[in-house]
Amino acid sequence: MEILRLARPFEDVYFEDPEDNPDTPRFRVYFDDASIEAMLAKVSNAIDRAQSLNRKLDQAQTDEQRAEITQTMVHLEKRVIVTFIGTDGYDRLLSWMGDGEPIDPAKHTSVLGEVMASFLMLLGRKATNEQLRRCGLYFSQESAQTKAFLQEQRKQQPKRGGQFSEAQGGKSGKKRRK
Repeated sequence: MEILRLARPFEDVYFEDPEDNPDTPRFRVYFDDASIEAMLAKVSNAIDRAQSLNRKLDQAQTDEQRAEITQTMVHLEKRVIVTFIGTDGYDRLLSWMGDGEPIDPAKHTSVLGEVMASFLMLLGRKATNEQLRRCGLYFSQESAQTKAFLQEQRKQQPKRGGQFSEAQGGKSGKKRRK
């Protein structure tokens, strides 16, 4: 006898055990090839972006800087969560977290970050190695293009400190070895 262990092309996702709370919302997340490809394209840089924002938040000097970075984090978390459960699902999640009243995402970025990370881990388990490699390659290409763009922008900016450069005896003031 052979038992086939076939995977369904979707997973039902709950934020709480439905046996403990029958009113917990259920979200059906599809993991067919096309859905996985679309999700990977939308969220490929989410973890790196979140880590970068956390570092910036730690370095923020003013309340205004912290508020701006927090809003960027809220936008990132929403983008990822909406990729999995849609805009209606995101709104239902915020209401569920607030016992019927939507919470302010800016005040709950750590909890929403955990939700985002859980979705990304689920995607990582469902995607094939080939899909993940293509996503990584795409992300690498995009990063390289972004880096090249930023380098070009720096070249076009007026140079600062020309008087100091001259005082040092040229561009860098260092002797070059041949």
